[in-house]
Amino acid sequence: MLENIGSIAISLASFVTVLSLVVFVHEFGHYQVARWFKVKVESFSIGFGPELFAWTAKTGVRWRIGALPLGGYVKFEGDKDAASQPDFTQEKADKSSGLFHAQPVGVRAAVTAAGPAFNFAFSIAVFAVFFALMGETIQRPLISKVLPDGAAAAAGMKAGDEVVAINGRRIDDFVELQTAIMVSGGKEMRLLLKRDGAELPINVTPKVVERKTPFGDTETQGLMGIETRFTKDTIEHRTYNPIEAVVRGGEQTGEIISTQVNFITALLRGGMSAGHLSGPLGIYQIAGKVTENSVESAGPDADAAKVAESVGIGLVRLAAVLSIAVGFMNLLPLPVLDGGHLVFYAAEAIRGKPIPEKVQAVSFQVGLVCILSLFVFATFQDLDRSGLFNALKGFVAAG
Repeated sequence: MLENIGSIAISLASFVTVLSLVVFVHEFGHYQVARWFKVKVESFSIGFGPELFAWTAKTGVRWRIGALPLGGYVKFEGDKDAASQPDFTQEKADKSSGLFHAQPVGVRAAVTAAGPAFNFAFSIAVFAVFFALMGETIQRPLISKVLPDGAAAAAGMKAGDEVVAINGRRIDDFVELQTAIMVSGGKEMRLLLKRDGAELPINVTPKVVERKTPFGDTETQGLMGIETRFTKDTIEHRTYNPIEAVVRGGEQTGEIISTQVNFITALLRGGMSAGHLSGPLGIYQIAGKVTENSVESAGPDADAAKVAESVGIGLVRLAAVLSIAVGFMNLLPLPVLDGGHLVFYAAEAIRGKPIPEKVQAVSFQVGLVCILSLFVFATFQDLDRSGLFNALKGFVAAG
């Protein structure tokens, strides 16, 4: 009992730490760029709901920590709410007022885009530091076995082939190949193989398959039918100087963004199931698992400082990946999100005047419904993966 309580507390602390860091980076982007343009900021919040802790700085900004650690916001002077909807009841003001919605469209766009931009910059910086200090261990995409009746066998792939490019993009790590296969079920992939010292182009269409999860539910993804082995010939450790580390950090950030784009398109065409979506509960579970694995990797004889270092590295890595996801999601063209605001600003720049007030108001309502629906759906998937529904079915059947 006490062990379960301790595990929950550790997972919850890990979740709050990681998510708060990512949210702070995102909102600080909005805040800092707004300050550069002399836009008045009313409040900066990590979390929603009632205030747990707050103070007002000399600048007049109200810094607060909310009770619900599921996001945050920067509220500018003149905003109707935390989603930065303009307050149409206010009188028109000029740029010198410092009100956000009185600023030129370019300034508003820059402030809005700064949140995702800071998320991406944070991830690049974190990856760069780790690459510079620790290097990177990769596994060459060398095929050790081609399973019969699989997509790879049907396309003519053979054991000993090495994949050097996917759809024209060079790769050198088996993880990249695995990820590309997973999100490409049902869609043809153009591979470039190295066979007997020569390069051979080949087209292969991964099969869309259903796989049982440890919780008893099924998830759909792509499967090619290949295997690899960890050997000293396929494992390579690389080191980077500071400049190379920054470049590699940018490359990894771009690779993760590309995977997220491919993931969404795979969902839309049915190549992957919605079971792969994760909400707050999924992030909570992942954060807890990262902490648990980090403690184990520190070793049974590690002192508190060594354990704290291992956990810190694990959680910062997770924060870097989650930061990319948050930045990417916020660029989706949905009202309420940064991407939706940017669409409005682009339309305003083209039209020479803002989108009509009624259109904006209705769009924000629709966008809010979409976001809340996605939140509920992702949470449902998290609960399904946790085995809750299977447990309830068993309980009802037993009753």
